[in-house]
Amino acid sequence: MSEESRAEPLTLKPETTSDRREAGQSVADWVADELKRHIASGELAPGDRLPGERQLSDAMSVSRVSVRSALQNLKAQGLLSSVQGGGTHVVARDPSMDRPLLHLVGANPNSLHDLAEMIGHVASFGARRAVQHASDSDIEDMKAVLETMALSGRSPSLQATDDIKFQALLARASQSGTFMHVMAVLQETLGAALMATGMRNQPTRDDAQALLSYNRMMVSALLARDAEQAGRIAQDHAEQRRRMIANTVPRSGVEPAAVQASAAGA
Repeated sequence: MSEESRAEPLTLKPETTSDRREAGQSVADWVADELKRHIASGELAPGDRLPGERQLSDAMSVSRVSVRSALQNLKAQGLLSSVQGGGTHVVARDPSMDRPLLHLVGANPNSLHDLAEMIGHVASFGARRAVQHASDSDIEDMKAVLETMALSGRSPSLQATDDIKFQALLARASQSGTFMHVMAVLQETLGAALMATGMRNQPTRDDAQALLSYNRMMVSALLARDAEQAGRIAQDHAEQRRRMIANTVPRSGVEPAAVQASAAGA
């Protein structure tokens, strides 16, 4: 998901910011709480760049000193990070949190496949949430990605990249910061584990068409507001991704051809 974070800093809408401050609460603490609320709602997603101090100060009608203090507070909590000249971003993951998971997954191909399967279950939750919260503009953005993905002559590798963009839009539509952060950790751990194998997974034309088909079905489920169908499609999509991984990193004791034959008979 972090790969699809917004390149430009966000502009927080004044109407989405609460003007209620608890008795005795400092302005800086209130600003920090408001920013956490934007992160929790998914308006600020993992990897997103925050507006500058001046923009935040204007949007929230507070001093830049209070904004600066709030940002330092959130950085200390591990929610934000900043790079010289690169602005302040919502943290996509905490390396200290997922390093043990990465070692476990990298130690055994079966664990890698287990993680890919778990991602499907978590993605199912996000898809059901998206059915409840996706706006018309969210769905139109997804349709636009599908149009690109379906272009004649589009290479399978580019279609796989389009699929990642589609999934990022679907995650944003869930309006759940918790879901997006959990998925960021799982997906980035899976990606790092795959890179550690030193093997490159090249999607086939059939792989890319299968991903496109699942995404089209997902849009239909969103339009129909069918949460159960969306959840099933998300799991099927994740399983297709897992089968693609199996072509490169088979389960222990299972040859790629056997995996493909098993998938074909399913």
